[in-house]
Amino acid sequence: MAEDQNHDEAPGRVDGVSILYILGGIPAMVAFFVLLFTLGVKGCGVPA
Repeated sequence: MAEDQNHDEAPGRVDGVSILYILGGIPAMVAFFVLLFTLGVKGCGVPA
């Protein structure tokens, strides 16, 4: 009987840094890519 689970790894945890990453980091990255795409399309005149 083979075990498929690795019990040596620590379980995930929710702390302040992970909450800040989810609430602030991900929307900031999305806004950055939208801004980058918008400036690239307007600058080059290439239709999306």
